Amino acid sequence: MITPRQIRAARALVGLDAAELASRAGISRETITNIENDLVQPREGTLERIFRVFSAAGVEFVGDRGVALVNDNYRLIEGPDCYLRLLDEVYHALRGKPEAEVLSICTDDSVSPPEVTQAIQRWHDAGIKCRFLSHDRARRFDFSVREYRLIPSRYFTNSVMVVFGDKVATLRGLNGTVLLVTDRDQADMLRGLFEMIWAQAPLPSKPAP
Repeated sequence: MITPRQIRAARALVGLDAAELASRAGISRETITNIENDLVQPREGTLERIFRVFSAAGVEFVGDRGVALVNDNYRLIEGPDCYLRLLDEVYHALRGKPEAEVLSICTDDSVSPPEVTQAIQRWHDAGIKCRFLSHDRARRFDFSVREYRLIPSRYFTNSVMVVFGDKVATLRGLNGTVLLVTDRDQADMLRGLFEMIWAQAPLPSKPAP
């Protein structure tokens, strides 16, 4: 989660005073001041509101120290936790939107650590719909098998692509980088291809554990 230092820095970056941040987040100015001065331990919901305000203002939080302005169209999320940070961003972007859905292309649950499974379960708990394209040799499915379809292994590469809202994110190999592109046309094009594959690909034959 974001730190008091990052909140102060983010306000300075986009020119928000504490009162304006409080107003946009729907909390009191005193709460903002207390958080920034590390006088209270904020609730997760409070930090989520603050995160959303800054995200809408084009601010990216880098690790637990940095802040930066997001490029309008392209952004790299780097570091060993880049994929988890992407999953967290998906959660914040889609939470509370009734028709929100995430499409995940070239997913293999057998290589997902518990932290990834927990992050995606958080989507489910928030009512975010999910569908996954995996491969026909897959034997582990962490969620309902109805959310999966299988493509032939010869067409499968475990370089996950995630489509949500107007964004397309690609995990680039194993080098700890996610490329995040904001492009409505590209996102819609991939949704169309996904639906075509989904309509023809089979369900997994084995139930989820």
